[in-house]
Amino acid sequence: MTEPDPFDRPGTTPAPRRRRPAFAGPRDEIDVPPLDQVAPTLDPPWRKEDTDTPDRTAAYHHPDGHRIGLRVQPRGLAIQTWITAGPHLPPIPDGTDIEQAEAQAANDARLQPGRTWHAVLATRHSKELAADLDALVHDDLLPALTRKPKRVSTTTDTQQTDTPAEGPAT
Repeated sequence: MTEPDPFDRPGTTPAPRRRRPAFAGPRDEIDVPPLDQVAPTLDPPWRKEDTDTPDRTAAYHHPDGHRIGLRVQPRGLAIQTWITAGPHLPPIPDGTDIEQAEAQAANDARLQPGRTWHAVLATRHSKELAADLDALVHDDLLPALTRKPKRVSTTTDTQQTDTPAEGPAT
């Protein structure tokens, strides 16, 4: 056995690691009401499905195969919403070449079968959660079945105003 060298580094005991650093502030968490209470009501033929966690998720089904889902994200900071198109596109009607081209253009502009479109509601910025969630589903998700938007607007903390920049005084 070798004798310890007096110039060796002394042994250290590893400190237990915390999951979060000591300098980190408290985590944000928003108390969101159960989703089954704020979920929007959709007109027939949409029907709401029962889920295993009605306070955190909601699902809707359409006879054409379309599906809408809602999920409260961890810590309640956002509600994720999505719509999935059904398996079939509307058929191209028999008619003139112009009518068929218009029908094909309408099919090309919509959400394609099996594809999903997402939108998120930031609960921190919502004044009336049920009304905002209803507007998001009716104004952003459902129109994607017939005309997929190029972008979805988002809400931010800061209010930007369109004020003209002041030039130098003359």
